[in-house]
Amino acid sequence: MKRLTVFIMMCTFCLMAMAQGKLTPQAQMKIAQKKAKVAHATAKGIAMAPSQQRITLVVKVAEENAAETYSQLRAAGAEIQGKIGRQAIISIPVENIGAISEMKGVQRIDTGHKGKWKTDVTRNETGVSLINGTSATVETPYTGKGITLCIFDNGIDFQHPAFKDADGNSRIKCVFMIGDENGKPFTVEDPEAGTIVFPGSVYDTPELIATLTTDSEDEYHGCHTTSIAAGSISPLGFGGMAPEADIVFIGLSDDLDEEQMMEDMEEEEDIIELVFAFATAYAEQSGQPMVFSGSLNSQSGPHNGTGTVPEAIDAASETIIPVMSAGNEGGYPIHLYRQFTEKNSSFKTLLALMEEGNAYTISDEAVGYTRTGDRVSIKVSLCTVNALGRTKEVWTSDELTATFGCEPQIITIESEDNTTLSKYFDGTVSIAALDNGDGTLSFGTEVDGTISGLNLFQLTVSGSDGTEIDMWDNFGGFNIFELPGFVIGDSEMSGGDWTCTPNVISVGAYCANTDYRSYDGSPMDDEEEEYKLGDYAWFSSYGTMPNGIIQPTVSAPGVNIVSAWNHYWLDESETVLDAMQWQGYPYGAESGTSMACPVVSGIVACWLQANPALTLEDVKEVLRESSVHDNFTAHDPIRWGYGKINAAQGIEYILNRTAIRGIYETTTHDGVIYDLQGRRVTSPTHGIYVRDGRKFVVK
Repeated sequence: MKRLTVFIMMCTFCLMAMAQGKLTPQAQMKIAQKKAKVAHATAKGIAMAPSQQRITLVVKVAEENAAETYSQLRAAGAEIQGKIGRQAIISIPVENIGAISEMKGVQRIDTGHKGKWKTDVTRNETGVSLINGTSATVETPYTGKGITLCIFDNGIDFQHPAFKDADGNSRIKCVFMIGDENGKPFTVEDPEAGTIVFPGSVYDTPELIATLTTDSEDEYHGCHTTSIAAGSISPLGFGGMAPEADIVFIGLSDDLDEEQMMEDMEEEEDIIELVFAFATAYAEQSGQPMVFSGSLNSQSGPHNGTGTVPEAIDAASETIIPVMSAGNEGGYPIHLYRQFTEKNSSFKTLLALMEEGNAYTISDEAVGYTRTGDRVSIKVSLCTVNALGRTKEVWTSDELTATFGCEPQIITIESEDNTTLSKYFDGTVSIAALDNGDGTLSFGTEVDGTISGLNLFQLTVSGSDGTEIDMWDNFGGFNIFELPGFVIGDSEMSGGDWTCTPNVISVGAYCANTDYRSYDGSPMDDEEEEYKLGDYAWFSSYGTMPNGIIQPTVSAPGVNIVSAWNHYWLDESETVLDAMQWQGYPYGAESGTSMACPVVSGIVACWLQANPALTLEDVKEVLRESSVHDNFTAHDPIRWGYGKINAAQGIEYILNRTAIRGIYETTTHDGVIYDLQGRRVTSPTHGIYVRDGRKFVVK
C-alpha cells in the first residue's frame, strides 16, 4: 500500500505540472498506466527498450507559430507520425509529456482511439443491381470506376478473387500496413510540420501487392466489409456495391509476433486519427475522388463533436467523403443521463463482465461529462454478488472530485499492490476527474483484468445540486444484470462519439434478409437474434446527440449479409460449401452496422462516378431526397435517419436533380395526396404525386 500511495503522489505531482485543461481523461489514464508500467519494470530490475517507454498521443497544435511548435515537439523527443487538420499524431518518451504540455502552441493532448468493428439480396434491395451488373437498366453502368474506396479494417484476404478484375489483376491499388516495415515508406511534406514519416509501410505496386497474404489470420472482418463495398461480382451472385472501384486498404500487419508488436508499437494500431491522416494524404496525392469506409466507432468521448476523432473527420471531409458505422449498441444500456438534486445527489451503477471459459474478464472504459453544474465526483468499488443478487462492497478506491479550476485528478491502481483487491481481481483500475477548460467537467474509469468469481465493479457518482451529466460505457452497458439498487442505462443516445459531427455519413442497419448463409452450412450461433424483414436491426445505434446531431444519417441492409471471407481464418479441417466459394475462396454471412456501412460507401462511390464533383453536402442531399420511406421508417423515424438508401433513385436524382422518393400514408388509407416533398396536396395540377403509397401522374 505504501508503494501505491507514493506512486499516486508522484503521478499527481507530474500531472499538476501539466497545463490545466490540455489532457483528456483518456489521456490522463493512459499516461498514468504507462508511467506505472515503466516504474513497475524499474522496481523489478526489468530492462525496457526505449520503444517500450514511448507513448503515442494525438496533439492539437495552434495555427499561430505552428512550425515553431512542431520544432519544439521534435526537440522534446517527439516523432511526428501523421497530421490531420490541426492535430498531429506523435510518439514520445512518456517522461517528456510534461515538457510538451507546457508548450504554448499545444492546445490539447489526447490518447489515440480504438473503435469496435462494429450480397446478392443487398444489391437488389438497395437498387444497386439496377445501376450495375447484369440487371442494369441505365445506359451507362455505375460501378465506382475511377473512384477510390478506402477501407480501414482488419482481416482481409488480399488474393481473394473478390478483389480482382475479369483479367485476374488485383483491384487493390495500395495497402497501408501499420506495424509492418516490409513495404515502402510513406512520407508527406507539410508546410508546418516538415517531413512526416508514417509508421509502417505501403504496398502500392502490383508486384508488392502480389506478395501479400493477409494482415491477420485471426480475423475475417476486413475481407467481408471490403467485399461488400467493392467486391467483384462472382458467378454465385455475390458482389459489392462498386465492383470496379479502386481499393485502398488500411490494416494491421500480422507478420510480427503479436505480443512483441504490442510492446513495440504500443497504441499505434489504435490510432484512428492516423488512419484519416493517411487516407487524406493518399487522396491528395492520387487526385482521385475517395470514399472512406470505416466499419467501427466508439462510445469513448463527449458525443458533442469536440473529440479528437470527430475533429479529424471534420478535417478529412474537406478532401474525402467519410462514411462510418453508427455503432452496434442500439440494444444495450450504454448511455446514462442524470440530474442531481439536493436530495438525490448520487447514484450507483455496475460495469459489465465478459465470460471467457471458467473465468470472467473486464476491459471497460466508462467516461462522463457534465452539461451543467460545478462539481462531480467518482469512486470505484468491487462488489461480491450472492445467489439472491445482493451485493457487498469488498474494496473501494479513493474518491476523485472535479471542480472548475481544479488540478487534474488521477489514480492508477495495480491489483498486485493492493492486498484486498488482489483477492478478487488481477489487473489495473484507473480513475480520472478534471476540469476540461471549456465550461464542462469530466470523469471516468478504465478497468482491465480478470475477476475471480462473479464479482462486479461498481461506480458511485455524485454531483452538486443541478448538475447534469451524461455517461457512456464502451462495453456492455450499465447494470446489464438489472440488479436492484443500481441505475440501469439506456440506448437512447447510443450513436458513437466519432460520428457526432455533421461532416460524416453515419450508417444504421436494417434487415433485408432473414436467411442466414454460412460458408459451411452451420446455423447462426445466437438463435435468440430475431429480425423482422424490412425493420431496423435491434442492435443498430441511434439517437440525438448533445450537440443536436441525429444518428444515423441513413440506413442500409446490415443483417445476414453474404460477402467474401478470409480463408486464412478457417481451420484446415473445415468444409466450405460449393455454393459458398469462388475459385476455392469462401463466402459467408455476417450482421452488424459494420456490414451496412460499406453498403453505403460503395453506393456513394457509384454516385461519385456519375458526378465526381459531388461534395459531402451534395451526397447528403442525394440521401435526403432519394432514400426510401415505408411503414417501418414512419413507425420509428429516429432509428432510420433519411430512410433506406436506394442507389438507383440516387443516380436518378443526381442526373435529373428531381426528388423521386415515395411518401407512404401509414395511419389511414383515405386517399390523401402528397407531392414528392411529402406535403399534402388538395388540388393536384400536372406532375407526379403519391396516394396510398402509390405514385400517379397528373397530365
